[in-house]
Amino acid sequence: MVKGYLREVSQVSNMSNRPLVARALQLSERIELKGLERADQFSSNPLGFKVAGGGTVVLFRFGAAVFFDMNPLEEEAIVDGLQGRLIEPLAERETETVQIILRPDGEDQTLPSGSIELKNAAPERLMLVAEALALSVALAYDERRIAQAFDRVEPIAFSLKRRSLLARSQAALMEQIGEALLIQQRLAGRVDMADRPDVLWDHPALERLWAKLADEYDLGPRARAIRQKLEVIRESADTMGDLLATRTSHRLEWYIIALIALEILLGLANRFVK
Repeated sequence: MVKGYLREVSQVSNMSNRPLVARALQLSERIELKGLERADQFSSNPLGFKVAGGGTVVLFRFGAAVFFDMNPLEEEAIVDGLQGRLIEPLAERETETVQIILRPDGEDQTLPSGSIELKNAAPERLMLVAEALALSVALAYDERRIAQAFDRVEPIAFSLKRRSLLARSQAALMEQIGEALLIQQRLAGRVDMADRPDVLWDHPALERLWAKLADEYDLGPRARAIRQKLEVIRESADTMGDLLATRTSHRLEWYIIALIALEILLGLANRFVK
């Protein structure tokens, strides 16, 4: 089955004993890829292409960029060229770096040292490595955000334990719900770990390589842990929202009682005056 994920590339990168360095960066909440299409691209979504110096770049809509065999100056030149397309750039970028050893007589695998061994640097193999690294930095970003979200929930939970709600609980609650929704939206925009990356539709022989990469970076368990934590946050937010609504309802009831009492008093006063 062909999904148009990769365009067939006739020439494979020149292999040598020198390891390739792959580096992933979470640059922003999102990268606007529309309009960046190139005639020499080997993938459209994510956008993958070669650069003049021989390196390779893969850009993901969910804000990650992966660079192969490029020095920091070349990487920053690409990032600078993306200015205006980075939606909500991050002040603190998540990074992931790995060495790739090219061994034609070897096999596609992850090594105990943390390096990755590939038979060659064909685009489809680099795409799978890029997918794994990009998901890893994106999950790291979400893990950091969700930890901050839990920190904001804690004082509200303590206030409930003391049977009192903080004066700013409602504002904090709304912020919490918004944070949970944003992270859920990001997760929905990435590859579901129950599915295969689209590149595998054209290259099913690389299934084992993807399984090893997913296991190396704990992609499935990390994504599931984030979803579980999001559920906890949403349930906590719903509980606190119900309590705040109840408190507001009680206040309205007292206001109504006070107005009725005031009306009765005014009526009695009018009778006495007459």
